Amino acid sequence: MEVWLLFIPACLALNVTPGPDVLFVLSQALGAKRSGGLWAALGLGVSYLGHTLFAVIGLSALVMQSAAAFTLIKYLGAAYLLYLGWTSLRHASGLALPEAARAQGGWRIFRQGLLVGLLNPKVALFFLAFLPQFVVPEAGAVPGQLLWLGLVFTLTATLCNGGYALMAKGLRRRLSGGGGFSRLSGRLAGVLMIGLGLRLALMKG
Repeated sequence: MEVWLLFIPACLALNVTPGPDVLFVLSQALGAKRSGGLWAALGLGVSYLGHTLFAVIGLSALVMQSAAAFTLIKYLGAAYLLYLGWTSLRHASGLALPEAARAQGGWRIFRQGLLVGLLNPKVALFFLAFLPQFVVPEAGAVPGQLLWLGLVFTLTATLCNGGYALMAKGLRRRLSGGGGFSRLSGRLAGVLMIGLGLRLALMKG
């Protein structure tokens, strides 16, 4: 239970932060109807499921080979989170709204969202770095834990992206101009990722 109390807020905080996926959703939502943004959010959500499965298969195979290797991956993941957090703090700034995308069919937007997510190597690296931080070896099979963590992350991410799609027009001013909202959320995400990285780095054994 303690793991979930940390994991779920972390997912929400990271997914609320405007990033490339959010900008893609907004571009589709601003193009014509909100449904375009919802289709984009759904396509991205399915891509997160794909990354979850890749992470489960890869990390589970690693655990079967060597527990020490899995521990090493966790520490490398912690270092990567520290790097992402530092980068987010340094470059937190106002985000310019994307150009409204040309109106397209829902299925086409879904496929674009799927490809945007699956073909982004940074997303794959993030899943490999983020999910293992919340695995507790004493709590049961590692593959099952990774799968549940990935499913919860996917759900929260899809809900957040869908929320951006529904509120796209109202968020125009907040995400452009002064950019105070995106700067604040970027800094919060940076602090969160640094905190997660330090949490593992300072853990004993």
